[in-house]
Amino acid sequence: MSENIQNTENNKPEKSTEIDLGELFRMIGRGFSRLFAFISNTFLVLLDLLIKMLIIFREHILKFIIVGVLSIIVGWFLDSRKPTVYGSNMIIKINYESEQQLYSNLQYYNGLVEQSDSTALATTFDITEDEANSLLGIYIEPMTTELQLLKQYDQFMKDTDSVNVVGQINFDKFKRNVDPLTAKTHRIRVAALEKGIFKKLADRLTSLDVENDYVKTRKKVLYKTLENEEEALKKRLKTIDTLRDVYNKAIRNESKKTSQAQTQIQMSSSVIKTNELELFNLDQEILSRLAQIEREKELNKNTVNILSTFSEGVELRDFHDKYLYKIPFVTIALLLIFILLRELNKYLNNYAEKKRLDA
Repeated sequence: MSENIQNTENNKPEKSTEIDLGELFRMIGRGFSRLFAFISNTFLVLLDLLIKMLIIFREHILKFIIVGVLSIIVGWFLDSRKPTVYGSNMIIKINYESEQQLYSNLQYYNGLVEQSDSTALATTFDITEDEANSLLGIYIEPMTTELQLLKQYDQFMKDTDSVNVVGQINFDKFKRNVDPLTAKTHRIRVAALEKGIFKKLADRLTSLDVENDYVKTRKKVLYKTLENEEEALKKRLKTIDTLRDVYNKAIRNESKKTSQAQTQIQMSSSVIKTNELELFNLDQEILSRLAQIEREKELNKNTVNILSTFSEGVELRDFHDKYLYKIPFVTIALLLIFILLRELNKYLNNYAEKKRLDA
């Protein structure tokens, strides 16, 4: 008897477990049913709205066609009356830390354009007042890529000794705080109503009032340093030529000695040839450095180097900037909103009338 009772008690947890699992599966089934019902109802509501929209569009299709055609005509007319704007870019590289001065100059020129001061612009750029009136904007911006910023950040981390600074500044923070004027290249953009004016501005934009006292001092110091180094290297070349002549004369003198001193002659010639080879290598290093100095002098001759000058200019406005596109979009959208509001008003009136009759 006691064994039966014990067996019954042992079976109770298993039955309870089976009941709990069954209830769990039923709950999951009800959850899926509700989810599918929600998706189905949502789809039906969206389908109903789409059908109502199509019905409204069918009823008012003539209005949409008339408004669309008239808007296209108006947009085309306005585009034909609007002057064509041309733009061109110039890529430059700035030396001697003159970026701030150049940026300040171009901001001043752009201010003259905004004030329509054609007289000052004509005098500044040596152009006619009509050409000056055609200018619409003069802008400059740094050309910095993600890779260039990453290299700058890497160099910054190498140059920074403080552990606290390294831990607090990541690449994103460095990118937000980097000075745009430190970019190696910059883009000058000009917008105008005439295509032929851009090339007339190139030299004046990059040379006029760019060399302030600080820039002139840096340029003078650099050229003086390069010239002194060049002079010193040329003197060393003359010394090397003199030593080479001495070695060659020594070899000729050794060759005239008697055959009894042949061994000493060979040893002496070997030493001389070794020294002459070292002189030759040193000579090549000096010539290479002189060529490098010449390149540096040539590249730094101008305060601003033009990497890519202005082209003839291209039309700035694209399709999306034209009224032919904008006006039809706006007018059709306004017509649709007006029709929807009117339909909503009719629905609300019918709903209110139905409620009144039911009451």
